[in-house]
Amino acid sequence: MKMKNRKNSIIFRDTFNLMPMSLASLVPSFDLKVEDKPFFPHMANRPENYGKEIYPTKNDYLANGMMPEKRKMFEVWYEQHKNTPFFLDEALASYCTNDVEILMAALIAFRKEFFEVTKRNNGERAASTKEHGGIDVLREAMTIASACMRHFRTNHLKEQHLALVPERGYDKVDGNQSLLALRFFKWYSEKFGVTVQNVNSDGGEKRIGNYQLDGWVVEENYGIEVNGCVWHGCPKCFPCGNDLMPNGKLLDI
Repeated sequence: MKMKNRKNSIIFRDTFNLMPMSLASLVPSFDLKVEDKPFFPHMANRPENYGKEIYPTKNDYLANGMMPEKRKMFEVWYEQHKNTPFFLDEALASYCTNDVEILMAALIAFRKEFFEVTKRNNGERAASTKEHGGIDVLREAMTIASACMRHFRTNHLKEQHLALVPERGYDKVDGNQSLLALRFFKWYSEKFGVTVQNVNSDGGEKRIGNYQLDGWVVEENYGIEVNGCVWHGCPKCFPCGNDLMPNGKLLDI
């Protein structure tokens, strides 16, 4: 989000789109020289506790929702501090300050590391022989996916080349099933109470030798081709043998 005034503008960025991990995980991930994120009794953060000494319970720290390793660390820490008065006002200010320090240090480290990964010297990368100082991930990308794509385009995609993406996406690159076929298999499966293996199944399309079947009825061991002649051709439907198929290929029977 970007906000402007008469002279300047402020850009608000969701850093989770670049570093999808918890603040606590950022410290060891980037070997940050900041204080580790402390345990905090979030459930005790209520107006009636402000300005008072309190003794938070384990439930206030949401202990039951912690991962096993973190829970072990918490149990040791809690036994050491459970009888120590807790000043919520001071702890809350310190906790929020720590959050900011961790995120700021992580962003600086991440930006620096991305510069190092994406820079190139003369003749170093396949994409270009020109020197490049690296990609500023905070200025040139909104998500880690877009940052990686920019790195690919800048350093690995050769000049005057285009990336050819499969029309149905990479996950369907081995299959050529139509929406009609998939809807038919769904109907067939529900109508007759059987499992129809297709391109969306865990194992993909059923293979028999060098061939792939549009659908394979697992319980009855038989295959189904939906408009197979249209896509693959056969001597009966295409006696000329040199017709143009819907996929742009010339039939050769």
